[in-house]
Amino acid sequence: MKYFALKIAYNGAVFSGFAPQRTAGITSVSETLESTLLALGIDSPIVGAGRTDKGVHSLGMIVRICTKDCWESERLYELLVPKLYPHIRLRALWEVSKDFHPRFSAYARSYIYIFSPHYLLPFFSSFIARESLGDYCALQECLQLCVGEHNFAFFSKTGSNPTTTTRIIYSAYISPRIYAGQQCYVVRLVGSGFLRAQVRLLLGACFAVSKGIITKDDFLAQLNALRRSYSIPVDPQGLYFGKAWY
Repeated sequence: MKYFALKIAYNGAVFSGFAPQRTAGITSVSETLESTLLALGIDSPIVGAGRTDKGVHSLGMIVRICTKDCWESERLYELLVPKLYPHIRLRALWEVSKDFHPRFSAYARSYIYIFSPHYLLPFFSSFIARESLGDYCALQECLQLCVGEHNFAFFSKTGSNPTTTTRIIYSAYISPRIYAGQQCYVVRLVGSGFLRAQVRLLLGACFAVSKGIITKDDFLAQLNALRRSYSIPVDPQGLYFGKAWY
């Protein structure tokens, strides 16, 4: 058997999420990959670096597949690019060892959130979230408070049952951008890993502080796993899995 890593970008607006749903009429990213590979005679499990929710996009999700020894990376790449397009763009494909695991081999991952306080044209609504800003400095301060090792138990959806809820955030910042001729903002988080819905819940609480819905002390109490102060996630539109580092 051969093992290959695929780097893919995808439009999360047309998928139910990354993880398989196994429900008629509902299509996930992994199921689309599976069916495309089956059309080439490749029956392979799909192992990803993360699991994005419905509506969440990817710029560089890493996926591992296995094939028979007869497959070469160049030929497989040539065949997959047109078959996956337009909702999935295969950006790179290379051979890896059997021990390579997109999730467990990664030492860092990034997420990007793009939002605008303006109502943009509908062509951008699936890719740039509409979110009022509040106090920019307060939002920036909350993001800085996230940097370091924390117990993110109260920034995770229930039911995932991870081994530990402690994660390390290496960097977190916001910067202004102009997209579609309008003022937008980009938040970038880099961490050792992220719990289920952690990014959306974390940003939801940061925005709540910036708007005066909760206080900074409330946010710190939740960040220190003392109590839950806010549990409304930001919209998935505008959220992107950025990249993984190995």
